[in-house]
Amino acid sequence: MKKRMLKRISAVVMAAALAAGMTGCASKGSTSPESGSGSGKVVLNVWHQWSNDTNELKKKYDEVVSAYMAENPNVEINTQTLDTEAYKTKISAEFAGDAKGIDVFYYWGAGTARKMINADKLLPLDPYITDEVKGKLLEGSTAAFEYNDKTYSLPSFSWYMTLYCNKALFDQAGAELPDTYDKLVSAVEKLSTLDGVTPLASGAKDGWNAAFIYQALALRTVGAEGINKMLSGKAPFEGEGYEEAANKVQELYKMGAFGANPLEQSNDDANAAFGTGKAAMRLMGSWFANSIYSDKTVTIKPEDVVAMKIPMITGKGNETDYCGGFVESFWVNKNTKNPDEAAKFAIYINEKMGEAAYETGTGFSGWKTEVDEKGLNPLFIQIKDLLSQGKTSVLAWDTSLDAEPATIHNEQVQTLFAPNADISEFIKEHETAINK
Repeated sequence: MKKRMLKRISAVVMAAALAAGMTGCASKGSTSPESGSGSGKVVLNVWHQWSNDTNELKKKYDEVVSAYMAENPNVEINTQTLDTEAYKTKISAEFAGDAKGIDVFYYWGAGTARKMINADKLLPLDPYITDEVKGKLLEGSTAAFEYNDKTYSLPSFSWYMTLYCNKALFDQAGAELPDTYDKLVSAVEKLSTLDGVTPLASGAKDGWNAAFIYQALALRTVGAEGINKMLSGKAPFEGEGYEEAANKVQELYKMGAFGANPLEQSNDDANAAFGTGKAAMRLMGSWFANSIYSDKTVTIKPEDVVAMKIPMITGKGNETDYCGGFVESFWVNKNTKNPDEAAKFAIYINEKMGEAAYETGTGFSGWKTEVDEKGLNPLFIQIKDLLSQGKTSVLAWDTSLDAEPATIHNEQVQTLFAPNADISEFIKEHETAINK
């Protein structure tokens, strides 16, 4: 507990240190102005977490913003960005106050935004959601943005958790692509014999990466229906399925599935390991597919990469269960000085980024978008086919749980990626955090 308290304090200190670290882009002559001030234009300060210039979504966002300002010459968009983890920290710190320097911001729905909703920090968009807008939305895509019978945002794009496999390395090791957990274990054993190759790059230094692996296994040992009840507070965190998933993570660790020191490998490290042929598998969201084709540091052949479902566990689970769904979007700060313009822009950018995600093979739009699919990469088409077979989805736990249990979950999952993990303590910490 003391360790977690130190982490909370460190996060606040980190946020303060990051205050001058945000990078910005806007129309010429803008220098982080206050909303509504200056030349008579309405200025909207918009924050998002696509900070890398090579990111396809950042490029698309910049194009969309330029088009919006051309269509709305009375509006100036001043954009601020920061890398994902630092961005989360700074957003939390800003909204601990009134976040007066933010009008519209990228964030995650479900449990992640609930604390802000309960603190009355966000603007409901219901007055701005016209019948025309409603007619464009995919059915069922708004659930993660609805609280207390109000709609606080609209979907941008969804994702699908995918097991990416480098078939060339599997062939080299004489391993079979794993559609079951038993085949995964067998593949790890064979892939471990390849010099310099990690069977499954985990990125466990970043808690959400470690959590992805545990959540994937829990999906199969518990099932989507049971997990969704737990995440929504309708059922406690209990039952042998959660313990079994933890034991399987530890089993894979002891086999060397994640390499010698997985807690020293970040998300970026794991992506690079897979992209350069130093890892045979990577469990990641559908957004990773595009980087296989667009990232100049990737040296493996894209045609060697196969998209797989989360492996089944014999006698358990439902093959149509999957991890993913609509949770990412742009929201409006209730304290904005320009609520009408901010709401209008938030709805616009969510629709356009949904289209952009689909066009770039990064995610699946929450809008009834007609897009030329000829330009989609073959790997994304594979994932689209897998998604079409899915029926019941589970969002990432750290976007469904409230902030404190979500943080504890990510921290506790990391303990499974080390020797002598205490599974009973892992379960106890989850029960204490979730079953309040």
